[in-house]
Amino acid sequence: MTAALGKRERQAAIMGLLREHRVETQEQLAKELHRLQIEADQATISRDLRQLGVARVTGTDGRRYLPPANSADPRERAAQMIRAELETLERVGLMVVLHTPVGAAPVVAAAIDSLGLGEIAGTVAGDDTIFIQARSTSGARRVVQLLESIRGMPGSIWDGPRRSTSGEVSYGE
Repeated sequence: MTAALGKRERQAAIMGLLREHRVETQEQLAKELHRLQIEADQATISRDLRQLGVARVTGTDGRRYLPPANSADPRERAAQMIRAELETLERVGLMVVLHTPVGAAPVVAAAIDSLGLGEIAGTVAGDDTIFIQARSTSGARRVVQLLESIRGMPGSIWDGPRRSTSGEVSYGE
């Protein structure tokens, strides 16, 4: 078997395992791959996880690897990460402050950045806190509204913003 075919087979097996089982560590993943007669060392598994867009998330039931959403839309993948990890958010003037489980803030901030929202001037992520600097007060309100919509909606919110008769912009269905 060629190296490319081996890589495709291994990565397909990884995605199948992550969708069917709760995988908490790369060591556990290596054992599951071995059970399927697929050999891979830790460096290879780490590289595969990164290439596949797999995230390690912390939930109420501990850490685990989360495969990317089935959607090819990168916004839907970002929304999946935000839904999985966003705990609280609050607007403070032009800033939006988000809280995540410990270790998840950089991943959530990257997901938010990937949305390319014009209302956002920049994001800064710590370990469990994200600061989003909006360009205006109304922009900060729209960011909060969008994040609340993502957090509360299982389906797509990407129909774009809507403006009500009062001039308020809303996202979602």
